[in-house]
Amino acid sequence: MPLVKIFSKQPLKVAASQLHVALAEIWGVQATPEVMKVLSLNFHDASGGEDVYIDIRAKQKPERTNEVLQSCCQRTAALLAQHGYSSKVRLETYEPSLQFSATSE
Repeated sequence: MPLVKIFSKQPLKVAASQLHVALAEIWGVQATPEVMKVLSLNFHDASGGEDVYIDIRAKQKPERTNEVLQSCCQRTAALLAQHGYSSKVRLETYEPSLQFSATSE
């Protein structure tokens, strides 16, 4: 489940739902887009010069080699550039057996 957190200094001029479709394709989950979570958050930051900071957590899988992951990060940055934003993308992968979750109804 890729978790994509998009932090921006100003509200984005593109909907999170629109980014979700493109990001699902980039991260290879277009067949099951419901496994991807895209959060867009405004924040106050004085540490960087980019318009948008993107923090991604994704399950480590055999097909997600270092080269594939680097390409996904570059394509994610390019997606935001298409919408006029400079960005920095950070990715953290995790081992699925160490992941826990709970839901309530």
